[in-house]
Amino acid sequence: MREFWKLFSWNLATLNEESPVLPHGLQLRIANKGEETIVQSLVARSFSTDSQWNGSFSRIADSLRDRIHEAFRSQSSPALVIHHGPRIIAAACFSTEEDADNHLYCGPCVLPEYRSRGLATSLLLESLRTLKSLDVHVARAVCKDGTTACKFVYTKFHSVCDAYDTEPFATLS
Repeated sequence: MREFWKLFSWNLATLNEESPVLPHGLQLRIANKGEETIVQSLVARSFSTDSQWNGSFSRIADSLRDRIHEAFRSQSSPALVIHHGPRIIAAACFSTEEDADNHLYCGPCVLPEYRSRGLATSLLLESLRTLKSLDVHVARAVCKDGTTACKFVYTKFHSVCDAYDTEPFATLS
């Protein structure tokens, strides 16, 4: 079955939204290098428990894992995490390369038991702010068409959406 993808982009010069307040007890911060395994596990669980990715995640899992590993290996700000006490419950891993085709590798990933609380929106906004602070002028994200992220998350903050006809998770070279 052919999958359809969308490319979202944000002009970061116009990004001026205020950060939404996280629910009580939750904190957002940059992930440290030693948290890669936790972030990898969280991303895998988030995708594998989302019925909209049924069958698709297995096709992109290796490439996504490689991209996240490369971000943790080569970037000072590889990801943002939200934690509840000591437990990381949400993460967004990204590329800080200005000309990347896809800055938001996994997009905002939230554990199933913490969904529908606005955490994906918070992660998206803070990811865009982080990229802006690192002199990225236009942020891009590729998303599977029809998913919750495509319909309700990536449409925020004045994004522009276009069809994307290239395989977004081709193997890294």
